[in-house]
Amino acid sequence: MESARPTTLRYSHPQRGDNVLRMARSDEPLRAQDGLNLAGQATVDLLSQVAETVAATEVRAEALLVRAIEQLREAEERNRLLEARVLEAETRAKEAERWLRYVHAEIEEKFAAWRNARPRRTRAPAAA
Repeated sequence: MESARPTTLRYSHPQRGDNVLRMARSDEPLRAQDGLNLAGQATVDLLSQVAETVAATEVRAEALLVRAIEQLREAEERNRLLEARVLEAETRAKEAERWLRYVHAEIEEKFAAWRNARPRRTRAPAAA
């Protein structure tokens, strides 16, 4: 049984630009009795699969992280808007309370003046 001999190739990641060593097979046959080379090649193949899996996981994790960061920014912006609305509502409530106190005082004053200005009625004695 003949197998291809590994060859080292340089690979540049399209997004990060870093160099990664990749192992590829060449057309040179391996001797079937060379079990150590076969085991080594199997290990290299397995490591290559692991590296590809890690790279794919990294891309997915990065996408999730970017999405989470964007959601956090949106939530922070909504929070700022809500805090501004709360402050505005509190200011309006304080102003409304001040006006209610003013109207209450005016009504009490007018009512007291009206009460004092009315002539007092005396009751006639009840007939026996």
